[in-house]
Amino acid sequence: MWETLPAWLREDLGRDPTLGDIAAQCGTSTRTLIRRFRNQTGTTPLQWPHRARVRRAQRLLETTGHPVARVGHQVGFGSPTTFRDRFKRTTGVSPQTYRRTIS
Repeated sequence: MWETLPAWLREDLGRDPTLGDIAAQCGTSTRTLIRRFRNQTGTTPLQWPHRARVRRAQRLLETTGHPVARVGHQVGFGSPTTFRDRFKRTTGVSPQTYRRTIS
């Protein structure tokens, strides 16, 4: 099940699965999930979807002209403020700055 977990998490990045949801998907305990997930990905099961959303947002910022708020919504963030904060925390720059630097 570990091989398919990233795809399962990516299926709906707007969903915020709990540790219990993810552990059930893997058929393991939450403790084992956390340990194995960190060993395999370098992050926690709850941080991984946020990083995946930011990676998808980066691609959209690079390839579309959609407004930043729309990109945030498309990748599953609940509000533009949450999107901007998480994007900056993950990449070190705001979504608008990122878009300007890749142009």
